Amino acid sequence: MADSVPVRCPTCRRENAFTPPTFPCACGAPLTVPVLRGGVPVEIVHRTWQGSWVMVRCDICGRQDEWPAPESGCVCGTVVRIPVVPLSLIR
Repeated sequence: MADSVPVRCPTCRRENAFTPPTFPCACGAPLTVPVLRGGVPVEIVHRTWQGSWVMVRCDICGRQDEWPAPESGCVCGTVVRIPVVPLSLIR
């Protein structure tokens, strides 16, 4: 299981713990979406298909694929998209 990271709600400024999702890669290895620590979450006001996916590379087989963009809800009702580490910064 991935470590949780603190996420500050842009609306109420409340800090919430968020655990990045882990998915199975096509090779069978667990793939955890790399959350950008210290990144600023963005409130989701309008959903788009393109904005709902992020490109992530598997550490085991090197395959790059799209996975659901990590999102988190706050008790105030705000839903935010959590920033992920860009592929250009990984390895």
